[in-house]
Amino acid sequence: MMIIHYLKIAWRNLWKYKTQSAIGIVGLAVCLLCFSICLYVCRLMWATDQCFPQKERIGEIAMKEPQGAKDLAGVPPELIDKLRILNGMEAEAFTYLGNPGYRSFEIEVKPDEMLPFDPMLCMEVDTCFRQVFGVDVLAGSWQAAVHTPNAVILSETLARRIYGNRLQDAIGKRLCTTSRFAFAGANSGIGYTVQAVMADIPSNNSFTYMQPLAMLVLNDSDGRLQWKGKDVTGGMGYVLLKGGKDSRKKLEADLRTKGLGLQMFGREFDVHVRPLGYAYWKYGGTMYIVWIAGIIGSLVLLVGLLNFFYFQVGTFLARSGEYSLRRVFGGGSAHLLGQLFVQAALTVLIAFLLVFVLIELLAPVLHIDMMEFELSIDGPVLQYQCAQYLLLVLAGSLGVCLFTVARTRRINIQTGIRGISIGRGKHRVRNIMLAIQYFICWIFVTLSFALYLQADKTTSALFGTLTRQEKSRILSIPLDYPFMKQAEKLALIERMKQCAGVEDCLLSDVDYTQGASGNVFYIQPDSRRDKEETPVNILSVPHNFFRFMHIPVLQGKVPNTENELVIDQVFGQELRTKHRMEPLGATLYGYYDEGYKVAGISSPFVTNAYGGTFAEKGYVFQLVDFRQYVGHCYLKCYAGKADEVRTQVDGLLHQALPYTVEPRISTFQDDIEAKQGIENALKGIIFFLAVVCVTLTLLGVYAAITIDTESRSKEVAIRKVHGASVGQIMWLFARIYIGIGGATALLAFPLLYGFMEYWEQMYRIFFRYGVWFWVTVFLFVAAVTAFTVVSRIVRIARINPAEMIKKE
Repeated sequence: MMIIHYLKIAWRNLWKYKTQSAIGIVGLAVCLLCFSICLYVCRLMWATDQCFPQKERIGEIAMKEPQGAKDLAGVPPELIDKLRILNGMEAEAFTYLGNPGYRSFEIEVKPDEMLPFDPMLCMEVDTCFRQVFGVDVLAGSWQAAVHTPNAVILSETLARRIYGNRLQDAIGKRLCTTSRFAFAGANSGIGYTVQAVMADIPSNNSFTYMQPLAMLVLNDSDGRLQWKGKDVTGGMGYVLLKGGKDSRKKLEADLRTKGLGLQMFGREFDVHVRPLGYAYWKYGGTMYIVWIAGIIGSLVLLVGLLNFFYFQVGTFLARSGEYSLRRVFGGGSAHLLGQLFVQAALTVLIAFLLVFVLIELLAPVLHIDMMEFELSIDGPVLQYQCAQYLLLVLAGSLGVCLFTVARTRRINIQTGIRGISIGRGKHRVRNIMLAIQYFICWIFVTLSFALYLQADKTTSALFGTLTRQEKSRILSIPLDYPFMKQAEKLALIERMKQCAGVEDCLLSDVDYTQGASGNVFYIQPDSRRDKEETPVNILSVPHNFFRFMHIPVLQGKVPNTENELVIDQVFGQELRTKHRMEPLGATLYGYYDEGYKVAGISSPFVTNAYGGTFAEKGYVFQLVDFRQYVGHCYLKCYAGKADEVRTQVDGLLHQALPYTVEPRISTFQDDIEAKQGIENALKGIIFFLAVVCVTLTLLGVYAAITIDTESRSKEVAIRKVHGASVGQIMWLFARIYIGIGGATALLAFPLLYGFMEYWEQMYRIFFRYGVWFWVTVFLFVAAVTAFTVVSRIVRIARINPAEMIKKE
């Protein structure tokens, strides 16, 4: 009965202070949602490879030079062959995995009906893969796959997508490679047979890096395991140890004792045995993702908790008269603690209920796709993890209740009945909480400004000869469908060019934002001993390329024949400085000694803002007749016609493609934003978090200034009687918040400046974060704070002193 009584009191008080309660609940719920999503990513990463039952017994084979600082990327299959023939070691089995890659297939959907599918992530493995990693086979037989050439094991998701719930129907079905660039070699038309269906391997494993694996390939006649005696790695080696960590160390010691090594690239490498996932964590950037997500989530939660607990303390202390009366009638601390904690727990439960509702509503769109990182958040799992954080918040609320009870017990009963008068010196805890909130605000607001400026900088600089509006009305249409004949592609392009609203058409062999047609030219022909190659980005272009992309030719002319080239200024400068040759009129040589004359020099062609070897080498534009091969098509639309043309093109593609292949249409602007994935993916997330943090901080400021003005209303009246102006009274209250904001900015800005310098190292093109950038950030936060403070102070600054004294 006592609990029911406490619940009634709690509900009445929540309703009495409904505005403060609603602000605290909604603020806490939003911050908890953000924190839960960030921690979901962290926990998923930390659970990498936990899906493998023998994880602690699996070792990762690595090669390293005796004096080298880093492991070699991958290992060759010959090394695993050598390890298998050694006896008396701490190993049960060795397995080799080819590097995962996307591969296109025609798949037998029904008897004698082969249909093409979009590229799928595949991985070549040897016959010991299951023994080491322990995948579950749901249909078919692993042993049958082991003894069958070109055997395929489908994932459960892919099998259900093609064959429905009857997984057994997949067994025996045929596959045929159709990719222009095959999985390991350069062959197509190779046949495979489905021998088994396996349970999905979770994407948080150390060899596919958060990408869903569609199938495994065994005994691949065109795979990496067939390449022997070449100076390439192309895969990963693993060992199943007899024991755990000690066995790994013993195996490594045995290998050193036996002097086992491998010579590659003219150098000798030692063999090492690392823990499973070693390279993934050390070189894959995963640790950065975990730290960034964890820090962001913790900062957002801290803002929400500070705001929530501050409102709780304010609400509890506002009832000091009630608590003192309870003491007069014999109420003890335990009863008061029970009453306050029930109210706090009820508030927390309502907030968590709101979080569960938000997760249920947002789960279908909670998908992260950033460059090669793909993650779909599982709603029920996120709700379960969020429920685990309930204890954390309840523990914090219990601490607030204990603080309130202790504070109430120290107050004289008569003083408590009259009401607690909170002086300036008693606001230290509140001011510290506001300072922490402001510090976090500076972080998120600064990062939000920086991400938007960098996104704008990169999208403007990339393919900068086109305006943003022009990039938005150029449709990008992939046509790299290996099942389509060239004549069919050209006929489809003609139909697309006839669509109303199409201004011009540009053909290409590649998507300009994803790569180049080639990457090397030679300064001298092969017949000369001093033949020298120079890395450069090569683009195969049609005659209308320069007009379509608005690229000015600054020197020389646009080529008329296929044995003439145009180079950009970046590559031209390299020819002058590195090779001591005048670029205009020079001759460059291809792989088969064919000579090409440099007919013109264009403005720089910028396609990548990130740093990298080829990103800084410049471009060569080579005329090509696209009647031989077309892999991509760009359609420039008239202003306002892009959506209309897109609808027509989508209809044409659906007519031309089988139902198993989904047409892909985007704008050139979309392609650029996807290419520069970091800032474009994060800017919306960080902006939302910045809005949440600023809003909650301002609510805290508003609540604090409200308490200040109400408790010091008599002081204001007396000051006005003695001639204080409105401005002086406003400064009396505002100076503490100006001081808090300014002091936290002085702490936050140097740290953020150091982060900017570190961040800038990733880019060739970076926005300027000079004095005006920091001034703008400061003025923005100062302005919204000033508006909040002034809107509350102006009320008390205009009070009539006579009326206030009369009330007293």
